[in-house]
Amino acid sequence: MLRKFGTFVIFYPPLEITTSPLVLLLTILMLKSIVAVPTSRQQVKEDETDLDLPIGDARKCQTVKNVDIERFGVLPGLGWDNLRNLEAGLVVSYKYTECKETDDGVYLIPDNVFTIPIKNSKVESFAQIIDNWNSASSLTANSINIGAGVSLSKYGISGMFSRDHEELRSKQIEDKSSTFRAQLRYPRYEAKLQPDAELSPQFKNRLLSIAVKIELNQTSQAEYEAQLLVRDFGTHVLTSVTAGAALVKEDYLSNDMISNSKATKKSYLASASVSFLSIFKISSSFGITSQADRRDAYSSATTYSVTRAIGGPMYDPESSNLSAWVKGIEKNLVPLDRAGEPLSSLVKQQLLPELPLSTIDALEKVVQGSIELYYEMNTYRGCTKLDDPNFSVSANVEDGSCGTKPTPLRFGGVYQTCTVYGSTYYRNPCDGLRQVNPKTGTYSCPPFYTAVLIQTFYQRVVTETETNCRGCGFLWLSTCCDTKHIVATATYSAYWCAATTSAQPYSGYFFGGFYTPTQDNPLTGSTTCPPSFYPRRFLTDISLCLSEHSTQRAIPFGGFFSCKSGNPLAVLEAKTGLDRFMSRSNDSSTSYPMRCPENFNQHLATSDSDCSIYYCASTRTLTNLTITPIKRPPFKSKPDNVYTHDEKYMFNPETLMWMKNEEASDYEKQESKEANASKETSAVTLTFTCLLVTASLI
Repeated sequence: MLRKFGTFVIFYPPLEITTSPLVLLLTILMLKSIVAVPTSRQQVKEDETDLDLPIGDARKCQTVKNVDIERFGVLPGLGWDNLRNLEAGLVVSYKYTECKETDDGVYLIPDNVFTIPIKNSKVESFAQIIDNWNSASSLTANSINIGAGVSLSKYGISGMFSRDHEELRSKQIEDKSSTFRAQLRYPRYEAKLQPDAELSPQFKNRLLSIAVKIELNQTSQAEYEAQLLVRDFGTHVLTSVTAGAALVKEDYLSNDMISNSKATKKSYLASASVSFLSIFKISSSFGITSQADRRDAYSSATTYSVTRAIGGPMYDPESSNLSAWVKGIEKNLVPLDRAGEPLSSLVKQQLLPELPLSTIDALEKVVQGSIELYYEMNTYRGCTKLDDPNFSVSANVEDGSCGTKPTPLRFGGVYQTCTVYGSTYYRNPCDGLRQVNPKTGTYSCPPFYTAVLIQTFYQRVVTETETNCRGCGFLWLSTCCDTKHIVATATYSAYWCAATTSAQPYSGYFFGGFYTPTQDNPLTGSTTCPPSFYPRRFLTDISLCLSEHSTQRAIPFGGFFSCKSGNPLAVLEAKTGLDRFMSRSNDSSTSYPMRCPENFNQHLATSDSDCSIYYCASTRTLTNLTITPIKRPPFKSKPDNVYTHDEKYMFNPETLMWMKNEEASDYEKQESKEANASKETSAVTLTFTCLLVTASLI
């Protein structure tokens, strides 16, 4: 007799047939394993609670403790974008196998985190003046912005692309004002990350993927993936977070009224504090006073004000009570400060035991280079003094160019040569890389201009693909194919033409900026050239804008330099013979100094193979009245995925060793054979078992 249970069909023996006890027992066990289903929703819930929760899940702790303890939400271990002050992807794994709690037993915390409760009733009350946006500090990430890392501190732009900083900067420029900030801060906990905490699987897999590209000598692909890593996981990992809440008030006061007033900055700060206390209806127990006339002067000079509560319950100054708000902080904690280290600090043997030391060193450099490139691409050098004629809205690093005027220099064009190594039957990797100088129609410079090599680069390209198929698997009934990619290497060299002392004025080109597929031309705000300028391809994806006649939109141009090539115009414009001699002598790696001429600002054009290429121009002429938005990685087009059948890199979990090329291919084939054999054995065993049980029942 056949009976259907859901999707299973079970065979029942007729009642009159006598079966042995063993067969009956096997039958009952088989039926129970197939048709056993929960009899109620409650049973489903209990099963999920007991069985479905993975090890380390916080809900297991709540079940074991039989209490609904709340998880601590202000945790380190996240990725952090230190330019935008935004949290990014999870870098460290959170597990709750130890069911740890904060010292006061209020919150559940992960195994790799410990907290330091701030038990004293510490309240931080202070006011400050911010007369330039470059000196503004973050309300919630000051420590990590200041301590960005040894190699990153030189840029000095951490946090400058956060929403709060851009709002402050815009208001100061628009109103020509200074900012007076007053605040009360209530820190409650400091959560710290244990050293060498386990990496999250997603982050670790990305690191291992980059390591594979490094081992296979696919440098361009490794750099591209490292830039994607920075895009998705940020520049830093948070190692410490201070949890609490704060009340903040920011007033913007006219610079003209401040300068014309007889009041001192100290009296203005006192007025800012009194204004803050009155808005939040806080008593004068803090000992801050201000004369009525000073308060009136402060109020009349104010062009804009903003108040905010960071963390804590919703606060309405009109109806809320401060003491009640403070009592609600414990259930509404947010980060008040953050500290951390660059992501590259996690690339070490303790966290990546699969990799040899040489690979770890190379991986750390690639990740660090991508972080530095992100910083450099968003560093705008120029004059940051608001009342200076050379003031640049986009400049975020002062370079001493205030009060100066750049002298337009001649520019004789660019050209690029290319040589290919390998097969070019179907595709030539030099196509598009060879570029003649339109000024001469050849790979040369016009008279009175000298050719300057910027850099020589290498690019690997798949030129042909071959696919070979064969019989494989059980009884060779399956088809297995190997795809072989034939690779060629292009070696291309980029040159620009610098004017000599004999060059005639305006005998060369005018410079109209440049753009790439991922970057707009700062002069136009789009991937286009100004009117009367024509794009000319340079390097792999840069389009230079050149013109022979359009002086109206031209940018004062001061040459190129790179990590391996200097700028002869920096010598040409030196004021004295001694300056020119020292300019040549100060740098031993090249005959020209790696810098811009006087009164020009350096800007990063691109970076390739860990070598940065800069161009020199006047920042003031490059920008309009809007703040330049942040440039996000990746900063290069996705390279060809160069991968051949004999270029493989695999990890053996049994030996904890990496295998390369032929050894990796043999291991992959062996794993495939074992997997197929296992499937075939399982199928035969299952068939035999079913036949045996059926025969026994009959």
